[in-house]
Amino acid sequence: MPPAGDGSVTFSYQNLLATGHLDLNGDRMEGDSGHDPTQGHGFVMDAEFGLSDRLTVSGSIPFIASRYEGTHPHVVGGVGPVQDWDNGEYHGTFQDFRIGVRYNVVRRPIAATPFFEVVVPSHHYPSNAHAAVGKDLRAYIVGGAAGGFLDAWLPRMYFHTVVSHAWVQEAVGIRPNRSRAEGELGYFITPRLSVRFLESYQYTHDGVDLLSFTPMTLGIVHSTGEPIAGEYRRNHDRLQRSNYLTFGGGVAFALNGSLGIVVDVAKMAWGESVHPLRAITVGVNMSFRTRPAARP
Repeated sequence: MPPAGDGSVTFSYQNLLATGHLDLNGDRMEGDSGHDPTQGHGFVMDAEFGLSDRLTVSGSIPFIASRYEGTHPHVVGGVGPVQDWDNGEYHGTFQDFRIGVRYNVVRRPIAATPFFEVVVPSHHYPSNAHAAVGKDLRAYIVGGAAGGFLDAWLPRMYFHTVVSHAWVQEAVGIRPNRSRAEGELGYFITPRLSVRFLESYQYTHDGVDLLSFTPMTLGIVHSTGEPIAGEYRRNHDRLQRSNYLTFGGGVAFALNGSLGIVVDVAKMAWGESVHPLRAITVGVNMSFRTRPAARP
């Protein structure tokens, strides 16, 4: 939580690579569907500001450019010509606004901070494509964060964890609500330099699953096991019941009191009905102050 009147702006670049699909059992799908690559580049601006020492508001917007490099692009309506966003060229647009507020309720010995966020698509963008930049669905997220130092075990080690649940906009009668648990364990090598281990787990409570019928055919079923066709198939990318576990690590370095650099790498270790993803992130964080500091 930044002190009252303090804030920060972060600019991040992400290099994203998704290779193929994992089916509802976590197995790589047969044929090209299991190995076709999608390359993405994300540029994210994130800002936060402390209204008080306990209340903070935040907002972010990503711009994503992606390209499908496989041989089985999505087609319009499931039967028409190739979807423009899967034609082998890069396509980019802004994705979703994320606006949030969080309030710190406990500071010691462990800081605890509940939060509420709203996710709103910046505009209606194509969502049925391997190279789609998002799901074009609104969401309301409620969660809590906790963190602190672990000096009793190892001086200069810290932890941070976030648990949340998202109520997602309904599409063709399905609401793909999801729960997420994320963790970070870090260590300050020096006051300026830290390293960290990252974890992210997501479980989607309803939606459609991916199933490989033949080496060249993608099957789609509801989480109850019922086959999906028609409008459900045309919206399956928005409604995928994607579950995953991702691990990663990173390093952060403070150039001075107001400017820092972070580099993270992450890779999906397990997933169901999802594109297995690898991500490399480089970010620059700039903090600012609008009033005199109460203390050094």
